[in-house]
Parts: sequence; structure tokens; C-alpha cells
Amino acid sequence: MGAQKKSAGPVKRLIGVISDASGLTAERVVKATMVQFDHIPYELKLMPNVQTIEQVHDAVAMVKKQKGFLAFTLVSPVLRNETIARANEAGVETVDLIGPLLDTLSTFLSAAPAREAGRFGKQDAEYYDRLEAISFTVRHDDGLALHEVHLADLVITGPSRTAKTPLSAYLAHTRGLKVANVPLFPELEPPEMLKELDPRRVVGLTMNARVLSAIRRQRAKELGATVEYAQIQYVRRDLKHCHLYYQQAPEWTVVDMTHKSIEEVATAICSKTIDTIAIP
Repeated sequence: MGAQKKSAGPVKRLIGVISDASGLTAERVVKATMVQFDHIPYELKLMPNVQTIEQVHDAVAMVKKQKGFLAFTLVSPVLRNETIARANEAGVETVDLIGPLLDTLSTFLSAAPAREAGRFGKQDAEYYDRLEAISFTVRHDDGLALHEVHLADLVITGPSRTAKTPLSAYLAHTRGLKVANVPLFPELEPPEMLKELDPRRVVGLTMNARVLSAIRRQRAKELGATVEYAQIQYVRRDLKHCHLYYQQAPEWTVVDMTHKSIEEVATAICSKTIDTIAIP
């Protein structure tokens, strides 16, 4: 008796996805929908960056050849209409995932859509860039990873408790800046690499001695400790040390944090430094 032929199993159905951008939005929608048909094997063929009628024709021809289904996200009315027309001629079933929503919202909002391909992807990229900025800022907080300080968009330095960390975090979150903050101590020499940086990228912080002393006392109280650095004599010595160091770098931006909000200081810093240079 001859060997029995193994069954090839159910044939996968082709679902083609064409987009004038990355196609990730359409791909996610199709995959999310196909979860409801988890007993049906299928192959998803993504065709991104479709910008010409010729590309539309090729995509429809490929889907027709494999007897598949076509989903598309195209913001150009010309490409949308050509896809529908070509698919109808070829007998290919289609679904327009974005066109009807664009048209309906245009009527509802009494406004024309920008019809710019890839806008969502750009916002997505900006989102991840901002996450990277926040991650960088956390990794370079309070003098950490000093060997990488040259990679920062902005370096904030100054004495303890002058709001270096919250200011850095705010700039990373709202402006997408990679910020490193470096504390200065009267007992230690400042890191040499600070003077090697572009002075426009460095900001020194200062504060009224009595205000800073009060902030440090409150912090010590919260920690349940008696901290020498909260005493007014120490604070004055600390500030004097910083001011002498700032004088050696006259091109740095120096900001007095006394009675100022983080938002106010961030705006001032950006107008004086970041807005005058190109951030890579």
C-alpha cells in the first residue's frame, strides 16, 4: 500500500493592506478584526508608501492573483478613487478604512482635512522621541553618567535643592529635551567636562540664601535628619562657591530660582538658550 499523501491543511486567505504611509494603522485594524475570526488562517501582506497610480495597479493585481481581500488607508482622493475603481474592475473586494471617516468628519467639522500622508506616524515618532528624552534625563539626574553629559541638549548645574531635577524633568516632558543635571558642592571640584561644553547649552541655578536654607531645612525634616547643609552659614558658602564658578564661564545662562515657578524658569531658559541654537 502506497504512502498516504499528507493533507496540506486549510489554505491561508490573503488580506492585502495598502497605505500611503507606514501602513501600521491599517495593519493594526485588520489584525484586531481578524482576532474575531481566529479559526480562519490568513496571510497579511502590507504594502506601505503607495504614492502613485501605478503602485495602486500593482497592488490590486497582486491581490487579484491570490484571490485576496484588499484594505487600504489612503488620504489622497485620487488614489482612493483609483483603488476602488481598479478593484471593482478586477473583482477584488475592498474596504476603505479611513476615507469615509475623513469625509464624515470634514462635514461635521466644516473643515477640509490636510490630506497629508503619514501625519499620525510623525506624531508617533515625536511621542517616542519625547519618551527617549525623559529616559535620558532620568539616567543623567543628579550627576549620574557624567561621561555622557556631552550628549545632552541642555545641562543644568547648581547647588543642592535649587530644583535642578524637577526643572530637568519638566523640560524633558514638555520640550522633548535631553537634560543632564550636575550638582555643585563646595567640598568638591566641579567636573571638568562642564567647561568643555557649548556654553549656550549650560544653565547655572542660584537662589536667595535664606530661601534655600528654608527649603533644605524642610527637606531635612522630611527625612528625619539634622543636615549641616541646611544651616545658613553653609548655604552662603555653597552659593559663593557656585557664583565664583559661574564667573569663570560668563557665557552660561544663570537663573535665580527664588520664588519662581518651574514653568516660568523653563520658558526663560528656552528663550535664552535652546531657541538660539539648533538641537540635533
